[in-house]
Amino acid sequence: MTDSSSGRSAIQVITRAAAILRCLESEPHGLSLGAIAKRIELPRSTVQRLVDALVIEELLELHGAGGVCLGPALMRLASHSHVDITQQARPFLEKLAQMTGETAVLETANGDNLLILHSVVSGQALRVSPVAGNMFSIYATSGGKILLSRMDDDAVIRLIGPQLKPLTSQTPTLNQLLAQLKQIRKEGFAYDFDEHTPGVGAVAVGLETPQGSYAIDVVGPVWRLQTALDSIKEALLTCQDGLNKALRSVS
Repeated sequence: MTDSSSGRSAIQVITRAAAILRCLESEPHGLSLGAIAKRIELPRSTVQRLVDALVIEELLELHGAGGVCLGPALMRLASHSHVDITQQARPFLEKLAQMTGETAVLETANGDNLLILHSVVSGQALRVSPVAGNMFSIYATSGGKILLSRMDDDAVIRLIGPQLKPLTSQTPTLNQLLAQLKQIRKEGFAYDFDEHTPGVGAVAVGLETPQGSYAIDVVGPVWRLQTALDSIKEALLTCQDGLNKALRSVS
């Protein structure tokens, strides 16, 4: 094989691998090998070889019998793609955590998941400690609801589907979620008390930037957040305003 033909072959492999990744981009629940092969018009055996290689590199992962989804390595790369906003937000999150005594988090959407970009963990013994790169169900988190509230109801239903998997006894139904989103659009705050994880609460506001939409979250034990709700909301608005001003000054 000549160098030129070897180069063309390598490019073809990369192009085909990219096609697989792109076709899974809007499929948070994954696709079967056969569905991928049909969508990108390649033999199933070729798709199988490429998927196997991408799974080894954690760019894809297998869920159940033949369900192929985007993998954790891609999620880590996605979180790094927001490095500018993360760097800008860090001192404001540190101040927010100091003001509230709770964990402060910056998040964005990744399909129908909420992606943690950065967190400043509370120094209290009883605390919640999300880690950058972690993902949570978007419909049962305050940050996720903030991001969903930027969409109209039809777009929300297309994204998350008509049936929401209950994660706790407090997880909203679709109708309850849509009612919450209506209120969030009016008030500017989103809440999650026991909806994603029992005992865990969160309050969030939004952040709109040229780079995209984000959520700023205060997370902690439910009872502590509910007791200090007014001061937490005030601290969130201070953080939101300060970060907005900082981002405008560098744009």
